[in-house]
Amino acid sequence: MKQPKDLTNYPASLGTTTNYHKNGVLLAYISNKIPNIHLRKLLKIIYLIDEYFMAMRGFPLTWFDYYAWAKGPVAPEVYAVKNNAFHEFVSLKRDENGKCIINSVQPHEFLIYKEMGEFSQSEIAAIDKLIAEFKNKSADDLSDITHVSTSIWSKVVAQNHISFETQKTSHFQVPLPMLFEEGDYRLAVFEDAQWNMEYQAMLNENRATRNVSTR
Repeated sequence: MKQPKDLTNYPASLGTTTNYHKNGVLLAYISNKIPNIHLRKLLKIIYLIDEYFMAMRGFPLTWFDYYAWAKGPVAPEVYAVKNNAFHEFVSLKRDENGKCIINSVQPHEFLIYKEMGEFSQSEIAAIDKLIAEFKNKSADDLSDITHVSTSIWSKVVAQNHISFETQKTSHFQVPLPMLFEEGDYRLAVFEDAQWNMEYQAMLNENRATRNVSTR
């Protein structure tokens, strides 16, 4: 997958404005459970985790925004690990084929697990279940899941007539609420949860502004 010329063209999501540390820990946790994971596979697992949590409770785990790229739904902020994003949590190297390999900065599983205190035990159990399910699958196997004709990625690509013949990325969002039919009670759950996350993002921004002004 070719890197977009300017990842800053993608606006910051709640996944970084509210959930940065939590998501960094999640990336480290997955990378520790699956050492030397390819970035593309990590991107797939993050998305599929959010799909799972949407179905289970009506709102995602990470709150990243996803966009329709050639290989499936991608969170640009996670892809930006190529540009040193989340460097406090994960590191990147290239294998003999030039592919991006991700590992946890903290190699000790016990210490990473201690950092998972921001997650509930039920969340950790679900994450572990999905890691076990996807651990031995390739990135292509996971792409097959996101590319089925009924997937929201496929619907967004079809509705917006996106062609990946000349480009590998797009700025068309893959909104997770599209997983639900109209009238599904989880849509209201999602809206309430989103409001809370946006409010927290505003508080974080105000706190950061105050900290800067008092220096």
